[in-house]
Amino acid sequence: MTVELIENENENQSDKIDIKKEIFEWIKVVVLAFSFAFIITRFVTPSLVKGTSMYPTFNENDYLIVNKVAYKSHLPEYGDIILFNSNFRDERVLIKRVIAKENDTIQIKDSKVYVNGKEIKEDYIYEDIFWGEIDAVVPEGKVFVMGDNRNNSADSRVEDIGFIDKEDIIGKVEFRLFPFNKIGSQWKD
Repeated sequence: MTVELIENENENQSDKIDIKKEIFEWIKVVVLAFSFAFIITRFVTPSLVKGTSMYPTFNENDYLIVNKVAYKSHLPEYGDIILFNSNFRDERVLIKRVIAKENDTIQIKDSKVYVNGKEIKEDYIYEDIFWGEIDAVVPEGKVFVMGDNRNNSADSRVEDIGFIDKEDIIGKVEFRLFPFNKIGSQWKD
């Protein structure tokens, strides 16, 4: 009888140890998952394309990954596609391509875009003829952006949007996750 009691106590202790191990493993998984999610959301953000202003580069409902730390130390480069906050129509988040940077002279005339007096090559635009006439210098700490579907894009040509301040830039579009047949970053040169 004493042997049976000792065996039952050992089994109970073993069960308690197994339960503690199981609980500890679950806690580790949950803490790791939250830590991973926190780290990821600090550096990247998912974004869903709404509208056709970036067609043919992006279509409506393309799912993108945006690098939120890409411009912490510098402004975007020419051709970068950025996400930014705007005051346009209820403070929308917009996606556009960087055409000119601070201190650049931007001129749009006869559906041609000139940066610092040189016409830029734009193989990515949807239509060769588009609206807008501009002749300006991009202010310090700002960029000039345009959509790839120029005739269907509210961008820096629109007074309510204008030049984009570095503080309003959310990040750089780095990767397309959906649709699956276009996954990756094929739009880059």
